[in-house]
Amino acid sequence: MGTTTEAENKPAESARRQKTRERLMDAAFEVFSEVGIHAATVEMITERADFTRGAFYSNFDTKEELFLALAERGYNERLELLRASVANIDVIMPTLLEQNPGSLTATELGPIVASFLEQQGDNRLWFLFQSELRLLAMRDPEVGKLFLQQKHAADQEFGNIIAAAFTAVGITPAIESVELAIVLMNTYEASLQEAIMAGGDKVQERAHELFMQRMLGLISQLAS
Repeated sequence: MGTTTEAENKPAESARRQKTRERLMDAAFEVFSEVGIHAATVEMITERADFTRGAFYSNFDTKEELFLALAERGYNERLELLRASVANIDVIMPTLLEQNPGSLTATELGPIVASFLEQQGDNRLWFLFQSELRLLAMRDPEVGKLFLQQKHAADQEFGNIIAAAFTAVGITPAIESVELAIVLMNTYEASLQEAIMAGGDKVQERAHELFMQRMLGLISQLAS
């Protein structure tokens, strides 16, 4: 019978390596969010993922490298959710759009934004992770440079998505879409931070409520 060649083995090895990498990243995301990057150890991450230190170092040279890989993955996942939401505006709110073609007000935008937020899931751990990332980026110039590259790229893409969303509902922002995206994101993060600090078992719901209140006022001022 024929033997398996090295070339035939490579796809399987690549798939296993990718699964290992993803499991390490999932575990690290939880650990970093819970205790912070400095308190987190490689052992804590590998134990959570049920792997050895060797598995960690065959995929990442440092915790910082893993941290930035997690940030990139997180940004991409959230941008993809937003793209899907924008693509489905006419499905999410068909009646509203039919009744108000090209003339939605800030108040009428509320239900659409609320539906976007519902599709984003629980962002509490992501916010905690981002807070750790920002602290690290401010303390470590090398990490800071890489973080800013990621952030600027994400801001630009978020701006493109926001522009598409506003175009779909007939609103023209009074400022550049990327600037509006940054304002909206900062407003959402401030709302989430306040909800986390307040405690309770309905953090996400409270964050959405706060954001909706603030967002409607912002849109009235920043869109024409």
